[in-house]
Amino acid sequence: MKLTEKQIKRVWFEYLPMAITAIGILVCAIVFKQMIIKVLPLFFSLVIMLLNAKANRIGFLLGALNSCIYIIGYFMEGVYGTMASTIFGIAMALIAYFRWRKEAYGKATIFRSFSGKQRALFGGLLVLAWAICAFVLWKLNGTAVVTDGLILVLGVVVPILTIAAYIESPALNVISCLTQLILWAQVVFIDKKTASLTYLIYTSYALYMTVRTFFRWLSLYKEQQALNNKNGEVDIENKTE
Repeated sequence: MKLTEKQIKRVWFEYLPMAITAIGILVCAIVFKQMIIKVLPLFFSLVIMLLNAKANRIGFLLGALNSCIYIIGYFMEGVYGTMASTIFGIAMALIAYFRWRKEAYGKATIFRSFSGKQRALFGGLLVLAWAICAFVLWKLNGTAVVTDGLILVLGVVVPILTIAAYIESPALNVISCLTQLILWAQVVFIDKKTASLTYLIYTSYALYMTVRTFFRWLSLYKEQQALNNKNGEVDIENKTE
């Protein structure tokens, strides 16, 4: 059966990157004899990232379950800020699912956006919170406190914005993924924990999918704004994918 153009794009831009990442994680896990508890959630996360990139709220439920496994791996690596943000993220993921379901738009939800002044104020508060968290983690003798501190702050802020369906959420998540990429690169290449290469590979994939998520959310937001301008409100009852 001949594939449609849309299906071909899915193979190239969704399934192929997922497969390459899964193979890379599996090979590294075998070579470096990585503990199964540290590797297992990464495979689940590949599917979750794909659902998130499609703005499918089912990803929140799977993400909450998967985060329970992640916590153990983060604790063993000593990245306590990332671990704390993951614990917080479990509750936020569950709340997000039911919040999105209440204001459903197909498999997604109704999206909104900050004004310019709100973004400026919000950015200043983020920088202040980052500085405070980095200092606290430094006092606790944490690993990579600067990057870990930013991950902690964004790990709290991004889920809240996600619950409220602000399109700034995936944009901040791109920053979070970049920070995590730096963190795991430091763990692997500077701290010489080569077994953590699996996390570095996954984070690279997560960054790619988070960028796709941002454009998907932005596309849905523009679509909803167009419906607002045309009908006065988004028709969430009759919208289907």
